[in-house]
Amino acid sequence: MNRQQQNSRQRFWFLPAFLMCILAMMLLSSFVVPQSVSAHASLVQAIPESGAKLESSPPQVAITFNESLDAGLFYIKVFNRDGNEMTSNKAYLNKEQTTVLLDLPKLTEGVYLISYHVISADGHPIGGSYPLTIGNPPQEDSLALPSAHANHDHGSGPLTTKVLLQYASRGLWYLMLLALTGWVIWLRVLGKDGGKETGSALASWTLNLQRAQLVALLLLIFTHIEDLLGGGGMDELWKLFSSTGVGISWLILLVLSFLGFVLIGKLAWLDWIWPLGLLAAKSFSGHAASFSPVWATIGLDWIHLVGAAMWVGGLVLLYAKWRHKSNDISAYMSKFSKMALISIVVLTLSGVLSVVLFLPSLRYLLYSGWGILMLVKVGAVILVVLTAFVIRLLMRKKKAAQSFIWVRVDLTLMVIIVLLVGIITYVAPIPANEPLQWHQMGEKVHVSADITPKIQGTNSFTAKVFLPENSGKPKQVLMILHYMDDKEIAPIAVPIAAYEDKKDEESYGFAKFSYRAEGAYLPFRGNWQLEMRVMDADDNETVYRKDFIVY
Repeated sequence: MNRQQQNSRQRFWFLPAFLMCILAMMLLSSFVVPQSVSAHASLVQAIPESGAKLESSPPQVAITFNESLDAGLFYIKVFNRDGNEMTSNKAYLNKEQTTVLLDLPKLTEGVYLISYHVISADGHPIGGSYPLTIGNPPQEDSLALPSAHANHDHGSGPLTTKVLLQYASRGLWYLMLLALTGWVIWLRVLGKDGGKETGSALASWTLNLQRAQLVALLLLIFTHIEDLLGGGGMDELWKLFSSTGVGISWLILLVLSFLGFVLIGKLAWLDWIWPLGLLAAKSFSGHAASFSPVWATIGLDWIHLVGAAMWVGGLVLLYAKWRHKSNDISAYMSKFSKMALISIVVLTLSGVLSVVLFLPSLRYLLYSGWGILMLVKVGAVILVVLTAFVIRLLMRKKKAAQSFIWVRVDLTLMVIIVLLVGIITYVAPIPANEPLQWHQMGEKVHVSADITPKIQGTNSFTAKVFLPENSGKPKQVLMILHYMDDKEIAPIAVPIAAYEDKKDEESYGFAKFSYRAEGAYLPFRGNWQLEMRVMDADDNETVYRKDFIVY
């Protein structure tokens, strides 16, 4: 192999590794991430509820979520069977910014479609549509709406090419943001120690990193803007960039990115303020913006980003110096090794504190795709620490050349971690609660139990018992809730009462007996067990149990 071929291999060794990492992350997302885009605020209650059949027109529509919403861009629209909007009234938020309300005019008999769109505080869109029937319209009176008004639930759906592109764009931009900001800071940290090389051979690297970061940011905006606008179209574009947290953050990032082409390298203090400001603009969108106290979550996120930028940017600079066969690479590796150790400590502390603020309990790391991905990230960070230890050991033995293979490992791990973060930022830390719908078959007794919406606080409870036709009415039916996270809390008996159930459903050849209740019988988040006890007319008792989680 001649020298030109060797240089070519050294020049492009990182490209296949980078592509393999992207492929690995896409495959990982297919298995680890739930098969839906996780909206970060979830629907708790809709009034009227989906599929409701009402005798008369409701006074308003109220849609409630489990987290506060961005007050800049949201709507509720009501369409008739011809696709016409039934009111020009604008939706509004309640005081807590968790419920979107729309006052309705008197609607005539017919079938309608309620369509809503909101943005959660962390910048993720949630939307959906559902039917509503008023009176007794003719059976053929069905909805015939334009496709633009069909269900557009951005909070669920399969992992499409579009969704994977959104994951990839987030990971790519995050990588470019950290590489650029860390690079600029490192050049100022080195100062005169960077030599002439800092101002000449590496100048093209600075420019190319700026270009890459700007292109990645534009790609990020392009792949997400349609979902954020929802069905509002381009008319809502100004509102997105002027009134929503995510839109304002994007606008600031764009302005700073363009200013960077003029400011970087001019004044020392600007080379500190500019990258730190760029990272601060990023901190105001994402998970940190939706948890409290906001000053702590956003502050920790900014510190975490600065630590990550020093590591990523420092690694990129090390690779650049190696490519240019810098004479001071050994001295720089020594400085970078020390800074990398500090960065890992900062990243670990800020990351742990953020997780504590985000999650009610560390057990939640095992409950969701977000938690599993965080544990995978922790594993990768441990590998980084081990790699850094090997590099420092070789540096102490003055074996800089031999240590560079471990720098390549560090670079690869860096790309993997950043791409993981690209997925993590699009998955909710706390999974959305979904109604419990449980049916248990038995030889002589079947039971069904529904808890809706299965949240901390007030819920609707329904229990159904199926007994052989000739066995008579059950003597006793008990619905009991056990809080598994604290055994000192006594079981909670739900006071279910019999009601006339007109719902036509499979009875398995048995007689059906229905019971229901409503109340705050799930006062805590965590692990619960539902216990159903059925005593038939002959005093034979059957007990069934079902474990579930209230997030």
